[in-house]
Amino acid sequence: MKDFMDEEFKDLEQELKMTKEAKSQLRTKIMNGTIRSKRCQTKQYLYVAVMVCMAFFILSPFYSTTMAGLAAKVLPISITPSISDGEDTSDLTEQLFKLVEAEGYAVSSVGVLPSPYLIEIALELNDSTLKQATKELEPKILGFLSENGYDSYEVKILQALDTPRPQKSNDLYDQVREIVKEVFTAYGYAEEADHELAGLKTSWISNTVTIDMPDHILESTEIIADIENEIKKEKLKVKDVKVTTFNLEHRQQDNRWAYIVSDIHDALAGKSRYQLEGISYKVKNGRAYVYIKSNLDQLTSKETTEEIEQAIREYLALPEIQEIIRDDKYTIQLMEDKETPFIEIAN
Repeated sequence: MKDFMDEEFKDLEQELKMTKEAKSQLRTKIMNGTIRSKRCQTKQYLYVAVMVCMAFFILSPFYSTTMAGLAAKVLPISITPSISDGEDTSDLTEQLFKLVEAEGYAVSSVGVLPSPYLIEIALELNDSTLKQATKELEPKILGFLSENGYDSYEVKILQALDTPRPQKSNDLYDQVREIVKEVFTAYGYAEEADHELAGLKTSWISNTVTIDMPDHILESTEIIADIENEIKKEKLKVKDVKVTTFNLEHRQQDNRWAYIVSDIHDALAGKSRYQLEGISYKVKNGRAYVYIKSNLDQLTSKETTEEIEQAIREYLALPEIQEIIRDDKYTIQLMEDKETPFIEIAN
């Protein structure tokens, strides 16, 4: 058990970095699934292939500071759904983005990284220097973080690296994606087509299309043949099409819990009171398992652990979250370094 848990938390950075675009895609898919279930009363639905790095940054020169000297407000924990009443709510990344833009700066990207806790803000600087921007923005960012209970983040303000967008590769992917969606829809699999089933591996020599094929589709051979024919007809520069199969219900459940885990992480991260070390999850045999690893001591932090438990229970009971998780079975555990959890929430 311990070896498994250690391995799970080694993957933390990959699992909990999510671009704004990826979050948006996930929200759209979940909301589409929710609306469809209301209309049709049928079950259906990301891992947000949870997750992707935010952007590239120039690493030098930069100025950094830590939150060590600030007395952050101790606020009651509240886990806020990233979707509330069908509308996106701002997470920390988006709030910082708006804060910096309101000061008149062009923001290239905002990255909030979990391990170690780090906020990187990349600016497109024209009329001011990095030193000037840092002097003006740093106190306001730190003040905002403190007011909202964050006291564990290091902040770096950087100058954005101007990287050219790979337009041709993006255009090819968009064309392939459209072909795949149209072919699946033509065979009566419009719901499956709403998922990202196409991928593109590019190289200097050739391009390979990857297709994720739901394992319940009986016409998979015919569908792939039609996709290959359409690619040839459009004269796209694709050398090969490779296919992998997956279980759609499992992926939909995995995607739902990627979203739940992201919300829980956002509420606990960057606040020394909760001493969050990592959060991981998996879906196995129809049940979602969430592991929250903290350095809190079970005996001396009873009030804090009870606060976390209560916040998670209240979050799971919210109507919009109930609508997302549906009839999913789940087990959520708050762990120390030991194998035995000291809080477990299960249904």
